Amino acid sequence: MKREIQLFPDIRLIYGTIPDIADKNILEISYCMKGVREYKINSGYYYLTPKSCMILRHDTKSESRTSYSPNYCGISILIDSHCKSADFADILDMSAVMKSIRCTEQCVLTSAEKIQKIFSDIYNESTNPKASMLRIKTLELLMLLSERKKVSREQQEFILRVGAFICRNVSEHYTISELSEMFRLNQTTLKEQFRQNLGCPVYSYVKNRKMFRAAELILASDMRIIDIAEEVGYCNASKFSSAFRGVMGVNPKFYQMEHKKLYAQQRHFISENFAY
Repeated sequence: MKREIQLFPDIRLIYGTIPDIADKNILEISYCMKGVREYKINSGYYYLTPKSCMILRHDTKSESRTSYSPNYCGISILIDSHCKSADFADILDMSAVMKSIRCTEQCVLTSAEKIQKIFSDIYNESTNPKASMLRIKTLELLMLLSERKKVSREQQEFILRVGAFICRNVSEHYTISELSEMFRLNQTTLKEQFRQNLGCPVYSYVKNRKMFRAAELILASDMRIIDIAEEVGYCNASKFSSAFRGVMGVNPKFYQMEHKKLYAQQRHFISENFAY
């Protein structure tokens, strides 16, 4: 399911996946209902998982692309960064809200119950959307997000270094204890700050990166599934298949077959259109 609704002149609501955003003047707020969405922002990776929310400022300083698990369901609100809409000026000071929300370039947060409830209400409107209700819910959401507790830039950058180390060594396995000693950080603090800054626990982050890397190899190479499993640190094909299905929603063989089927259909379509 994919649907796009123009809520206000500068605010769009999108159900489902969205293409990589070329416009460098957009604030994105995305929420995951099901599945996993991977963001690659410059050299770092972030994961949007169920009940978490991504706030991302698209600007000239960063390059980003996204990938989705096949079972992904989510909502995205795209806002022009210079939005100062007069449509609701008597309800909300949009300039102040935008300044507060976009104070960090990107942030994944586990949503509070109030925020989860608003997104759930918005998602439930997807089949028969009522624009007036969606506008009210979106303004309420923006107000709540502008009041959230901010994460320090120093803390965020430190945890990003931990995440970058994990991604550079995707075929290896590191325990919390080893990472804690390596980066000289208390284990409890490491776990709390990792979830707060990158959207999921260390173990889930590692597994997400391994499985999205495996998906990249399935799509871009002719490697056997067992070889791809070993490439991302799995010696047991059954455990790899189970882990892949846990993240992607389908097993690796099915993922590979569906990709080949889609590729064959695209080639057939192109050959038909160029036949003389």
